[in-house]
Amino acid sequence: MKTLQIESAWRGGERCKNCAIRHLVLFADLQHEDFDRIHHPIDDIEFTPGTRLYSQGQDMPFVFTIRSGLVKLVQHLPNGDRRIVRLLNQGDLAGLESIEGHPSDHEAVTMDNVRVCRIPRSVIASLRRDTPRLHDSLMRRWQKALSSANDWITQLSTGNARSRVARLLLLMERNSEDDSFFLPTREDMGAILGITTESASKVTAEFTRNGWLKPLQQHRAWIDSSELQAQLD
Repeated sequence: MKTLQIESAWRGGERCKNCAIRHLVLFADLQHEDFDRIHHPIDDIEFTPGTRLYSQGQDMPFVFTIRSGLVKLVQHLPNGDRRIVRLLNQGDLAGLESIEGHPSDHEAVTMDNVRVCRIPRSVIASLRRDTPRLHDSLMRRWQKALSSANDWITQLSTGNARSRVARLLLLMERNSEDDSFFLPTREDMGAILGITTESASKVTAEFTRNGWLKPLQQHRAWIDSSELQAQLD
């Protein structure tokens, strides 16, 4: 974990006003006077791959705005299995349930290098109480999270293994900021799609042989989207 500022914590108001991705994040609708209400430190932190932001069932004093990178939300089942129920990228909010005082529904783990703003729950509670603009933004976040969860189930949990892997790769490309995208491990693919690691490996190997999937350096990849679209059942 690396805190990017010289000081480990900073008063978030001024920096939040000028944030380059402010239009994507929780504070997008706040006005200048609202930032004067921020009296607790907001940390700008960078995490390496495989870092746990929080555990399932944890009481969380913070929420996290994803500035860059990917975070997986993992649900551990009573039988010991795990499912990745959603991926979060730039502008998404991790730990949304903590705002209502609930323990975390999932474990949140970084997939690549991830940069976040770590916001104390007390800051959000104060702003939510004092300005309706944040309340409206939170309602939109809840709706987005619900829609994303529904899309995840519909798109990635139906069809055969080939179709599921193709849909996942197309989704990863669609959410990427450039021509390549982060390629999950075969184990993570299985946990996302509800298939075995072996099935995920077999399908990705086939796509690679056919030239439809091209793994690149640093866990990135490129796909022929038109060919993968044709593989959907």
